[in-house]
This record gives sequence, structure tokens and C-alpha cells, in this order.
Amino acid sequence: MIPVVDLRRDDAVTALRSACEEIGFFTVVGHGVDAASIEQLAEASRRFFDQEASVKERFAGPATVDGLPIYRPLRSERLGATGHGVDQADLKESLDWGPSLAGVDWPAGLQRPYVTYLQEMHRLARRLRGLIAQALGHHADWFEDRFDELSSSLRVINYPEPDAPPQPGQLRAGAHRDYGFLTILRSDDAPGGLEVQTVSGDWVAVTAPADAFVCNIGDLLADLTEGAWTSTLHRVAVPPADAQAARRQSIVFFHNPGDDASQAYILRKAAAALGTA
Repeated sequence: MIPVVDLRRDDAVTALRSACEEIGFFTVVGHGVDAASIEQLAEASRRFFDQEASVKERFAGPATVDGLPIYRPLRSERLGATGHGVDQADLKESLDWGPSLAGVDWPAGLQRPYVTYLQEMHRLARRLRGLIAQALGHHADWFEDRFDELSSSLRVINYPEPDAPPQPGQLRAGAHRDYGFLTILRSDDAPGGLEVQTVSGDWVAVTAPADAFVCNIGDLLADLTEGAWTSTLHRVAVPPADAQAARRQSIVFFHNPGDDASQAYILRKAAAALGTA
């Protein structure tokens, strides 16, 4: 069971600290994120992913303009190749956007829900990084001079119904660690979901209350704590062959500092993991 951090409770700092020391994952309730902003982004994204591949691939690149989305087609990524798993193509597609990311163009109907949701995530992230600072023994504003609203990004991921048996070791998303500061995830409740590796090496499914966000710390924050907190391997499983309604969509917010040192750290991690350093 992934620990729960309730932002309405006085013990939120203690609960967060314990979760980050033990497994690096926690679910957040009592967050106050507008439910309509979640559903509007989810529905608009489903409509995008439901289009023919030829339509979606118009947004696949080349990425030439900062601040526009980019589409990553099905099986175009191999997260397991980052050194933590099997080098197989992931059974997913995504649309990524951030104010500082280079992309192609806005698909119809997506700009407003993306921008609105990003604003909601920044409000939640400010609260969480204040708790993180307190959990590390600092004042709540300790991280603030390192953050801006330009360096974080959104990724909406579509995991379609399987159309064929997977290859040996193939997953919806291969086992990996995140490189940055904090990841905030909202996902459908459908077969073939997120799994986290425990300290004993077992893989456990992440379950969360219906209105919760799932959060995990990345390598940057773990290194800032000199290893006291854990950046944990995680993956997205393939649904059982007999599963019904196995399509799954996840909305991911990658929250990162904007200072030069942090950005350089994240880029080095990404390059090393992909063998391009």
C-alpha cells in the first residue's frame, strides 16, 4: 500500500517524510485541485488519441518552436532501455507540452485545457514543495528561489487496448526512475497500471483513492537529500489477456526547478540513461 498524505491534516509533513524515506511514492488527498480541469483535459486528450495515426503524426516533429506540444507515437519510446529493464518498445503514445519544451503545434481543442491544468498543478506543487522543505528541516519557502513556472511540463499518455500479445519483457512503460524533482500523476482506474519496486525487489501495484494524485520523487530530489530519500524504480504493466476495458490514460506533471544547475543535472541524467552522454 502506497502511503497517503492528506493535505488537510496536521501530520502531512510527517507522513510525506516517512513515505519519501521508505519508498519514494505517496498519494495525495485533500489537494483542492479543480475536478473540472482534470476531466476537461482528460476528455480533450482522449479525442486527440482517438484520431487516425496519420492525423496524430502531423504533431510528431520536427520540434522547432518552444512552448508547443509534441506527439510521441505508439512504441516510439523504450524506458526499459535506461539501464533498469528490458529494451522493448513501450506500448504507449503521448502528447507532451511545457512552456520551455520544443514542439510542433496545438491540436484543436487542447490548448485551453492544458494551460488550465498546468496552472492547477503549479498551485498543488507549491504546497507540496513547501511540505518537502519542512520535511527536510527547512522553512516552507526554502526551495522557492529555485522554481519558476516555465521549467515543468505535462505529458498525457494513452495506453491503448492491446492489439496483440506483448513481446517477452515488453510493458506499457518499462522500468525506470524519474530524473527530476517531483512527479504528480493522475491516472484512470483500468487494468495494466503503475507498479513500484519495493526494497525487497518485489513489484507492487499502486492503488489510490478515486480523487487522489500519485506522487513520486525523482533522482534530483533524492540526490539533494544525499540518499536519505528514495527515487524508486517503477513501470506500467501490461493488462491480463482476458482484461476488459483495459485502455488507460494518465496525466503526468513533471515538476522541476528552473535554476541552471538543476536543469543541467536533469539533462545529464537523461543523456547518460539513453547512452548519449
